[in-house]
Amino acid sequence: MSQKRWQDIMPFLSVIIFVSTLFGLVLLKMEVRRMGYLVLKSTQAYRKLRDQELLMSMEYAKLTRPEQVRKYAVSHLTLNDARNGQIIQLAGQRLALPQ
Repeated sequence: MSQKRWQDIMPFLSVIIFVSTLFGLVLLKMEVRRMGYLVLKSTQAYRKLRDQELLMSMEYAKLTRPEQVRKYAVSHLTLNDARNGQIIQLAGQRLALPQ
């Protein structure tokens, strides 16, 4: 290419480079904003799951209390309370005795 033709193309190329740089910066800012929203949404979902886990563990603790287990066993499994003389306590070295 001749020097004159190159000088004619240089302003056009500089404008294209400038516009493409600005366009690239806008795309990068949009990507940063999109990633920020994605992090925010993921954080909210994590907090929701963590709160749900906490509620479920509290519910599990309520259900496994001894009085709740006894109440369920009496009402659904027809478990009766032990009467006097039904419970045999073993003490000493040998807890399991041959029958």
